[in-house]
Amino acid sequence: MVWFQKMHGLGNHFILFDETVEDFSFLRRKENIRMLCDVSRGIGADGVGFVQKPLSRANQCKMRLFNSDGSEAEMCGNGIRCVAHHYRSHFLEHDPISIETLGGVRKIFYQGCKTGICFYKVEMGKPSFDLEKTGELVQKKNAAPLSWNGELYNPVYVNVGNPHAVIFLEEPIEHDTIVSLGAWLETHPNHPRRINIEFVETISQNEVKVSVWERGCGMTQACGTGATAVFAAGIRNGKLKNPVVVHMPGGELSISLQVLLTGSYCPFLLLKRAA
Repeated sequence: MVWFQKMHGLGNHFILFDETVEDFSFLRRKENIRMLCDVSRGIGADGVGFVQKPLSRANQCKMRLFNSDGSEAEMCGNGIRCVAHHYRSHFLEHDPISIETLGGVRKIFYQGCKTGICFYKVEMGKPSFDLEKTGELVQKKNAAPLSWNGELYNPVYVNVGNPHAVIFLEEPIEHDTIVSLGAWLETHPNHPRRINIEFVETISQNEVKVSVWERGCGMTQACGTGATAVFAAGIRNGKLKNPVVVHMPGGELSISLQVLLTGSYCPFLLLKRAA
């Protein structure tokens, strides 16, 4: 018998396996990940997470997370909150919890529970706008704007542990268009490692509505790194101001930037529930 947990953050569902006590490496094969995430043949989820022992004693655990197509994600804001909740529930009530990911170490702060829903704040790290350097984007002079069905799209590219293309819309677009455009952009030749896409409707400088196309998953209810990427892109191009509420189909996330006395800033903070 294989023990697992299924959790979600804003409707972003994950199956979690604890490898601190048992080896589940056989489940990390692409075909097994796909089967587990298949709602008809398996359990059904947006991704599968593995909680492992950390490489450094300074951290509490390591997260490996796989998308529903079997590809591995560098970082996942919703998934890491679920992993933090698992660790806090089954091990020490450590705060903050430091979790290793392929995108770097992230600190997660417990914010309390209310009516069975627990809230966590995540330090999302410093964003990078140089995706060419990491090989996730071809030269910018060839990368934007992109033409699709006669329309031009000029994404803001940002990496917050994984790569994102953020598109600020002039007017809302239909769901079917988002699906078609998202699939096209994910695998566009300008994105050699594929990419996550956020379609942003600006409500105000402190509030946006976002539809997410996740690399390896397709349309999802929410994306923590995607919300952070929208925040970073909006602050950079002057469309948004700190703090920002990001509305997604699965719920909302609050993103803020802490300003220090030196004038520099701390990593982004992502706050929402893991249920």
